[in-house]
Amino acid sequence: MIAIELVNVTELVLRLATVAAILLITYVVAKLFTTILRGALRVAPPLIVDQAVKIASAFVWVVGLLLAVNQLGLNLDVLLVLLAVAGVGLIVAARDVLSNFLSKLFIGIYIPVKVGDYISVDGLSGKVVEINPVATLILMDDGTIATVPNAQFVKGVSVNKTSVAPQRISIPVTIPSKISFPKAEAELLKLVYRYKPRLDQRFPPIFTVKSRGPNSVEGELDLFVSNPELREVLSAELSTKIRELLDRLEREAASK
Repeated sequence: MIAIELVNVTELVLRLATVAAILLITYVVAKLFTTILRGALRVAPPLIVDQAVKIASAFVWVVGLLLAVNQLGLNLDVLLVLLAVAGVGLIVAARDVLSNFLSKLFIGIYIPVKVGDYISVDGLSGKVVEINPVATLILMDDGTIATVPNAQFVKGVSVNKTSVAPQRISIPVTIPSKISFPKAEAELLKLVYRYKPRLDQRFPPIFTVKSRGPNSVEGELDLFVSNPELREVLSAELSTKIRELLDRLEREAASK
């Protein structure tokens, strides 16, 4: 009997030691994970960062506590059901915030809007002064600030009234028939990509074929500079680089 009691006590001590080790590891992982998360979200508003860190820390602790409870031999079924219900409730409660946060990823990439643009959205018109993870702030003509949820740009229709004409560069390109057209097009876009820091990222470069003849293909390269003051300089520089590129490709084709 005494031997059985000693075995039970030893097993209990081992389980408690395992639980203590799990909680210690959970504490270390939670600290490490939140530190990494703060670094990854350093450009986000402090309020958003704090909320994200709290949620991440809570998730790590929940996992750690489940592992600890499991070591004590307790039934986890009811606890898992309660956690699942709580998780679904949290997602439903935060669906609007999540929708706005995800919509921010599309603004500036698929939806051409940036700070400084004059836009019209949801019946409001004004200058964009800030785009944060949840909303876009618009300075109205009467001096007031309107807050537009980012999801509105995905759900509704927005109009960017900012003129891009001063930013546009159109370079005519003549590709001799001796040069492989797919290769020439790929090399042209590769050349333009080197100027990416000086271009407006909302509008990717586009090469359009205007006509095809027996001796050449006539096309036009359209792109938009980020700084309109550099438009003429960049246009002249790119025109020279394109001529040099086509001359090189023509020489390579003739030498084969």
